[in-house]
Amino acid sequence: MSIKIVSISYNNKKDTYILKAVLTNWFKDPKELHLIEPRMNYPFNFKKWVNLTYKNSNIKSYALKENNWIIGIGNILFNENKKYAHAFHIYIDKKYRKKGLGSKILQHLETIAQEKNMKKMTLRLMPNNESGKYLYKNMNYTNYSDIKNIPNENKANKKAIILEKNL
Repeated sequence: MSIKIVSISYNNKKDTYILKAVLTNWFKDPKELHLIEPRMNYPFNFKKWVNLTYKNSNIKSYALKENNWIIGIGNILFNENKKYAHAFHIYIDKKYRKKGLGSKILQHLETIAQEKNMKKMTLRLMPNNESGKYLYKNMNYTNYSDIKNIPNENKANKKAIILEKNL
């Protein structure tokens, strides 16, 4: 299995063509969509997906690829002033799960954050995302301690658990 991590962009026409096909396929199941993006309603709408999140220039997106096909994604938002990064929309195709790829993409995001001198990584976890709980616990994420100052606050994600890791 030759899998590589590549930078992708929601502003690149070729990337968006492929991302639209991949994400539409992944999020045929409303439960999968809700675990990743609770602000989205079913059925999945790629244009809304992009408009909700990917207009921010501080976001970098990455894809796990096998044979030039996207099999996983991970994204990171940087807050240069507060020295933290926020990982989100981490998703691995069902056929490729339980192979360490979630850890691989998250480790990649952590490395990118460290290279930018970020001190902390945060992420949101929906309470019923069992595979996410397992992954984040194994990667030493803990409950966010500064609850008054939640990064990337979004009222639609009130049920989400905020996790953090010092880098």
